[in-house]
Amino acid sequence: MAKEIDRLDEIDRGIILRAPAVVALLAAVSDDGIVSEDEKAAAIKLAHFRTYTSKPILHNYYKEVDKCFVENFESILAQLPEDWKEKERFLENRLTNLDPVLQKIDSVYAEELITSLKSFAKHVFKSNSNFLQNFLLPIFTIKMNDGFDPKIGGR
Repeated sequence: MAKEIDRLDEIDRGIILRAPAVVALLAAVSDDGIVSEDEKAAAIKLAHFRTYTSKPILHNYYKEVDKCFVENFESILAQLPEDWKEKERFLENRLTNLDPVLQKIDSVYAEELITSLKSFAKHVFKSNSNFLQNFLLPIFTIKMNDGFDPKIGGR
């Protein structure tokens, strides 16, 4: 694992390793309140691809994420409330837990991680875009075109 992550205690390490699953779920529920099989598959595939497509500084991080991504994704998914807005609040609160952890690691590493997590979320958000564009209200298409930009690390 990356030196920056190794320095964290077990609780903080868990928070930072769950972050991709949290942002993927937030992206998935933000358009329609549902996590589709396409969104889930895209998130799992992306978590694996990031082990070698992310910036080199994050390769080791994503190797660790890849080991636990499906388990984290399923665990957090099982905890989601029924209501769409409650799901979003629940996941946004989980992301808030990431802020103090990011302050404990190197600032360059933290910035790269935030950028990567935002990209991760956008990729999952767009994985259901054909369905959105063809079947849902145009407002969701506008939201997607304006850009899904979750708040991560206060940014």
